[in-house]
Amino acid sequence: MVKTLGLAILSASLLGAQSPDVSGLWKSDLQKSKIAGPPIKEYLLSVEQKEGVFNRRTGEKAPQITETSETIGEHGEHRSELTFFTNGKPTVRPFEGVPAELTGSVEGDTIVLNGAMAGEPSTFKRTYELSSDRKTLTINMVSTDKGKERQSRYVLSKQPDSAAELFRKPEETAEQHFKNVKTGLKTLPQSQFIDQMRYIAWSLDKNCEFCHVRTDFSLDDKKEKKTARKMIDMAIAIDRDNFEGHPAVRCFTCHQKHAHPLSYPLFPDQIAEQKAAEQKAMENATPPSPNPSAPK
Repeated sequence: MVKTLGLAILSASLLGAQSPDVSGLWKSDLQKSKIAGPPIKEYLLSVEQKEGVFNRRTGEKAPQITETSETIGEHGEHRSELTFFTNGKPTVRPFEGVPAELTGSVEGDTIVLNGAMAGEPSTFKRTYELSSDRKTLTINMVSTDKGKERQSRYVLSKQPDSAAELFRKPEETAEQHFKNVKTGLKTLPQSQFIDQMRYIAWSLDKNCEFCHVRTDFSLDDKKEKKTARKMIDMAIAIDRDNFEGHPAVRCFTCHQKHAHPLSYPLFPDQIAEQKAAEQKAMENATPPSPNPSAPK
């Protein structure tokens, strides 16, 4: 009797921990949503849920969610992908091009995702709440970057599967979408290309304008951009010739958050000098570029 009761309690507990079914296609209601950042014209979200996916970090199988978003705004269409597990165990995956530790869990009828960007004081939290009729999905997002907080709320309505045609359409490549793209990254889909640009900026701890002219990213006026092109193709060649094309050697491998790779660890006085120079540069910096889509 006790054993039977224990099994019943365990079964109920496991059932309660199951992820709400948020799979399918969703479209934002911009009147009800409150989205931080530049205004957008449309936001679509495709969500796929799978059971028993292997998590290499923990060595376990767990439920996994993959969401693909399509944002249509003032700079055209932009696609982004996010994948995470929902068993409360962390995994490291790219988030907007930057490595992030992602921990997803189920709390009642809500899916919660906590993320921390590698090497930065930047965190975010996303909650997914499904309405009782399963026709409305609300995603609340709070992100903190260097002490500054941003909040967004997406209210999305369920769409028929036939509306997913947009996600089946292949993206333009970087060389088709942007001007003057010359590196080996030019054949990437434009969303993956932008993620690579974000990764490069993160690896060097610089913003887009370190390489690009603020008013026109396609210009070749800066020597840093010319150097970056050589470095991108160098890394591609190293991985092609030594690691069967797998991206084993990347910008961070050598740069490790420095504009120029270091040949030895910095001494305390050098670290102090570097911080003073960075502070002075921040004080003299121009406002951020309105277009983060920086072609190389």
